Amino acid sequence: MKLDDLVKKGQLRKEVTSKHNIAEFLQFAEEEIEAARFNRVKYPLTAYKSAYDALLHAGNALIRFYGYRPTSKYTHVTITEVVERVFGLDYSILVQTFKRMRRKRHPLQYEAKFAVSQKEVEEAIEKADILNNKD
Repeated sequence: MKLDDLVKKGQLRKEVTSKHNIAEFLQFAEEEIEAARFNRVKYPLTAYKSAYDALLHAGNALIRFYGYRPTSKYTHVTITEVVERVFGLDYSILVQTFKRMRRKRHPLQYEAKFAVSQKEVEEAIEKADILNNKD
């Protein structure tokens, strides 16, 4: 898997990350998944954001496993791109969900506008759990 183009664009940089630090990212993801499950009925928007953050943490751990670190340039887009490259077509539904969540989260975060169904919240939690527990 090549990531040189993302390095060239300034979206990734080489960085050695310890196994302990990678494990911390995965632990953060697990905590966000637990928070999403806890909040899914009463606070579905918070649950959705927690599930999305879990995907980001798990994706960040994946990037660091490969010896890179996302930069501040297009961080969320970069993480979804690397997840897609690593898992490819076998996990295309997971990747598409992650991309859709990124686009839906943006109006919530920056415009206080958000529309998501309970089914989407449940799917978000499920996909976050899949990525976080991917071997």
